[in-house]
Amino acid sequence: MVSRAARVWLPALTLLGVLVVAVTRAARPLTNPDTYFHLRFGAEFLAGWSLRDPGSVSSSATRDWLPTQWLPQVLMAAIEDRTGLPGVAWLSGLQLVVLVLAVAWVCRRRADPVVVAVLTALVLWACWPALSMRPQVLSYAFMALAVHAWWQAALTGARPWLLVPLTWLWAMWHGMWPFALVVGAVGLLAATLHRGVRARELPRQAVVLLACAVAAALTPVGPALYAAVLTVAGRGRFFGEWAAPDFTSPTGTALILLAAPALLVVLRRGAPWPTVLFLGLGLGLALYSNRTLPLAAVTLAPVTALALQSLIPGEPTAPSRRETRWGLGAAAAALAVLAVLVPRTSAETPVRAAWVDDRLSALPAGTTVLNDWGDGGYVMWAHPQLDLVMHGYGDTFTTEELERNTSILGLDRGWQDLVRETGAEVAFLRTDHRLTAALEDAGWRVVATSDEVELLEAPSGW
Repeated sequence: MVSRAARVWLPALTLLGVLVVAVTRAARPLTNPDTYFHLRFGAEFLAGWSLRDPGSVSSSATRDWLPTQWLPQVLMAAIEDRTGLPGVAWLSGLQLVVLVLAVAWVCRRRADPVVVAVLTALVLWACWPALSMRPQVLSYAFMALAVHAWWQAALTGARPWLLVPLTWLWAMWHGMWPFALVVGAVGLLAATLHRGVRARELPRQAVVLLACAVAAALTPVGPALYAAVLTVAGRGRFFGEWAAPDFTSPTGTALILLAAPALLVVLRRGAPWPTVLFLGLGLGLALYSNRTLPLAAVTLAPVTALALQSLIPGEPTAPSRRETRWGLGAAAAALAVLAVLVPRTSAETPVRAAWVDDRLSALPAGTTVLNDWGDGGYVMWAHPQLDLVMHGYGDTFTTEELERNTSILGLDRGWQDLVRETGAEVAFLRTDHRLTAALEDAGWRVVATSDEVELLEAPSGW
């Protein structure tokens, strides 16, 4: 009785609990500011922006740029147009459920259900701060599938052709798509070092990787997509998600719990080259930045699944049809419940002061508004007639413009001159922001205020 509970019911209930947590996460108001600039950009693409020569939503952002996540932006905007914000929240839940299923499926190919359930929960924990309505969430699922496919290719000599259309889709979905090529390179190296793969299979696998690289250049954006993603990391110093990870945080703790068993088993018992190299890739991603921590989690999960399974006597059981049907049925049920919940839970906007929409809507078209990063996404979506100084889509700003914004928010020497250069006539800021207090001290008049936000007007002659 206890054995059956441990082998069957405990993993099933744990995975169900993970899906419940995912649905609960999605069934909330959409508070991440990035969600809203994605909606705005999607609306612009639907209205006629060119994918190869898009415009800008702000005169303070003048960099030539190319979209790296236009497909989900268009999808989000189309869904919001038909169903409102609840539909976008449901899409967020769909991404989370796909992530859970992908991680569980990859780990199940290497371990018994009880191991899979625990690791899937750990991955969700490690990814938690990044789980919002942003296209990058599906990148984590794609990463898990790419790791699995190239790992199997390294062991068996198979040619993972399905990764070619996956890479093509990924290249339209999010800027993390180059990791499809990174994982492929690691897989080829693992196959080269692993004695089980015949030498004649390696060139054929290399052709698959080359086809993935070509597929990324065949999206509507074209080959210029490569140049677009290469510039992202160099601008990371302006954004917290590119900072070094903190392993004392809850997310860092989850990564340690994911990595430690695999590392200990490999060091103590040894492992084939594919296991060693994908463990190294996961650890490298964990150390690189906050942005790559979720990628590290989904890379380490199958490695740790294999390591933990090696401590359990006997071979792992093969997934049964009943088990697969149960997992897919639970996921479908979770999404159905989410569809019922979101109209009641996810219609609110992140800025709820009663006067905000009326005041901002009354501003003349083209009014330059000084703001901070946080609420810029929402304002640019809800009030597209305004010309914002800042928003979170850093690709559209030059380095000099990012430095200007950082100096203004930090009240660096000469910040008032930088504000004047923007031509801002009003400011919309958080009430407790130090820039708000500094503007008041400089003579800006408070037009409307609440516990959350303030609207200020520049003094005459500013």
